[in-house]
Parts: sequence; C-alpha cells; structure tokens
Amino acid sequence: MDPLSDVLSFLRLTSYRVGGFMAGGDWSLGFDALPNVKCYAVSAGSCWLAVEDAGDPIHLQEGHCFLLPHGRPFRVASDLSLPPEDWRPHFVGSGEGAIIRLNGGQDVTVLGSHFELGGPQAGILLGMLPPIVHLHSDADRETLGWAFDRMGMELTAGRPGSVLIAQQLASMILVQVLRLYLDASRDVGWLCALSDRRVGGAIAAIHRRPARRWTVAALADAVGMSRSGFAARFGERVGMGPIEYLTRWRMLLAGRALARGEPIGAVARSLGYESESAFSTAFRREVGTTPRRHARLHGAPGAEEGSGREPGRPGSRARRHAGAAIQGA
Repeated sequence: MDPLSDVLSFLRLTSYRVGGFMAGGDWSLGFDALPNVKCYAVSAGSCWLAVEDAGDPIHLQEGHCFLLPHGRPFRVASDLSLPPEDWRPHFVGSGEGAIIRLNGGQDVTVLGSHFELGGPQAGILLGMLPPIVHLHSDADRETLGWAFDRMGMELTAGRPGSVLIAQQLASMILVQVLRLYLDASRDVGWLCALSDRRVGGAIAAIHRRPARRWTVAALADAVGMSRSGFAARFGERVGMGPIEYLTRWRMLLAGRALARGEPIGAVARSLGYESESAFSTAFRREVGTTPRRHARLHGAPGAEEGSGREPGRPGSRARRHAGAAIQGA
C-alpha cells in the first residue's frame, strides 16, 4: 500500500453518523466539543462556520467542503451575530441518515458525516492537521461534488441500503479530502511530505521494505538525489531525519504486531533486527516500555510482565508516542 493507506489501515475508521440539515431564514446552531472528526459540504446555499480557537470565521458557499479533525466546539449559522441554539433538540433522536429541517429548510443544505478514528495511532494523522481543512477551489468542487451529490440522493431517496451506501461514500470522501489537502499544503510534517515527489518516494520505499537496512545514502539513491541534498530536503519537509522516521515507522508496525499476539522474536526479525535484544532496546527507547509490557497492556494473550513501571503509566516518551510517532515529538 501507499503510505497514506498504510496509516489509515492502522485506524479503526468508523462513519457512525451520516446525514445533514436543511435550513431557511435566520438560524444559528452551536455544537459542543466532541471527540470525533466531522467532514461536511455545503451542497446548496451558503452559511458561516466558526470553530473555537481556529481564527476568523469562514463563509461557506455551495460546493465548499470542510473537515474538523480535532473535535473543538463550533458554530454554523446564517448570521454569526445571532445567539446559537443548542444542537441537541434538533438532532438527538433523529434516525441514521436523517436530514433535519430548520425553519422550512429552503436556503442552505449541509451534508456529511461524523467519524471515529480508533487506536492510539489516530494522533499520528489528526495531530498534523489544522483546526479547519477548508476545500473550496474549482478543482476541489469537481473532485468531491459527485460524491456529495450521490450521498444526498441516497439519503433523500430512502431506498434499501441507502444508509450503508452513504456511509461508504463518507469514508471515501474523507480519504479524498486528505489527499486534496496534502496536495495543496506546504506545511512541514509527514502527511504534507507525501506530496513531495522525492521525499514521498523515500517514505514509500521505507513503507514497502521496513526491514531493509536503509541508510541515508541508499534512500537518496532510490529517489535520485545526493546524500546531503536528500537529507536536508527530508528534514525540511518531514521535520525529522530519514533514519529517525524509519525507526518510528518500524516501532508503529511492531506495536500493532505485538498487540495481535505475535512473538517478540518474530516481530524483531520481520523488521530487520538481528536479535530480540536489539529490537527490545529500540522499542523501549522509542515507545517507553518493553515489547512484553506493550503486548500485555494492549490485550495480547499470554504476554508477560516486562517492566518495573506502574501498570498504565508509561514514560513521557510513550505518552508522546501515540500522537507523534510519525510527525515527530
């Protein structure tokens, strides 16, 4: 798989709510902070979006899509000077796939989905996204428009299987939004670096063969660059060196394998370590706990106690690891 697919495969991505609302006249809705990801588009009309501690409000127009990755409180409104109504009386109790009507619902239509991203690796992806991902170019509208149009058709038609189709469309839209964002972004970080042909190529090589004894020179040669030029470019785009990235990716793969109950020795060999001891040392240095303890804490059967730390209290490096394993501490 490609690197973005690799990381998404670590996440238990669930579209647990598809639907939307249609609003008319003057209206304003306030939403609490909730630990989920929201991805919506304005399929008709226009409205305002304001997210707490995320800068100036955004005027959303027909065809605009927005992703809210951090679960912050936000408001959507025809006029942000209006006091917001609580969202619950309008939405709680509505069925999956419902499109709620406010004030007759003649002026604006907003469709989309909420997602849960499970597992400690969720922070790898979400931590490098801004509070609002706003996609609004003509190319963005063309790429995403058909999927949202199809979602609207499914949700309004109410045919057998419509909600399931809408959920699958929502998951596809989320991946497409991430691709469009990284194509346009010039920020530093693992996700944005994928759009750089040379650096992205090196990351893909690491993901294809994580057990290879990669050196900076070998990676540079794989993407047709000089060693020094590649090292500088990788550091600028990713925020860490290529060997540090390789080690952290290996530890992420190791963590998943250990949680599944795979033997430590087999995991070590699969990632290119010559001995279980060398692997355990690297794992503890990066994750903050031993492989056995990690396996036990994450539910692997038969794992033994392997650390003197108090259960559930990994070191500071381990606490950072969940949100920074790829983008850097």
